Amino acid sequence: MNKEQRRQAANAQRQRENADPDENVRPLPWILVMLLGAMAMWGGFYIYSTPSGEDSSYGDQRTVADLRPPVALAGGPAAIDGKQVYAGKCVACHQATGLGVAGVFPPLAGSEWVVGDEKVLTNILLHGVNGEMVVKGNTYQGAMPAWKSMSDGELAAVITFIRAEWGNTGAPVLEATIKAQREATNDRTQPYQGGKELTGGKDLKS
Repeated sequence: MNKEQRRQAANAQRQRENADPDENVRPLPWILVMLLGAMAMWGGFYIYSTPSGEDSSYGDQRTVADLRPPVALAGGPAAIDGKQVYAGKCVACHQATGLGVAGVFPPLAGSEWVVGDEKVLTNILLHGVNGEMVVKGNTYQGAMPAWKSMSDGELAAVITFIRAEWGNTGAPVLEATIKAQREATNDRTQPYQGGKELTGGKDLKS
């Protein structure tokens, strides 16, 4: 095979192969470039124009102030969340449902002790109870610890919470009521001996 034949054979072989790809043959379409630019400009405008820390028409309508915990006003004490106090002090026995544990811990939901005389309920929390108590027609033998170490505000908050939760309709209890009852029973050092001592010899009626 002479030189010319070899050249022709090489050309024929190259023609049978696919050409190598070339870059920049098909540039990014101008319409896509404009679209990306418009999106970037819109994003910048959205960030600049969206309110921050003020009343907003976005999301769930809450502001930064709505998400902050209650604060003291005019030098007064901060608001106390009775539900949180209940979760920390009471829920282990009386349960999140307020139904207690059958035969062991009495219910708070629908309890005559909860929605009845606020002074009696305050005494239960201040000094505790040991012995027999009849709650919603069922007799319980147990021990309720005293929470005298809690502040008047905490006791008022948790009592108000349980009197209005789980379908209860008891009125709120003021911190002043707790303070007055604490002072009136300040000489007491032992828990009440059952429900009858709490009520002066009689069990509450459902």
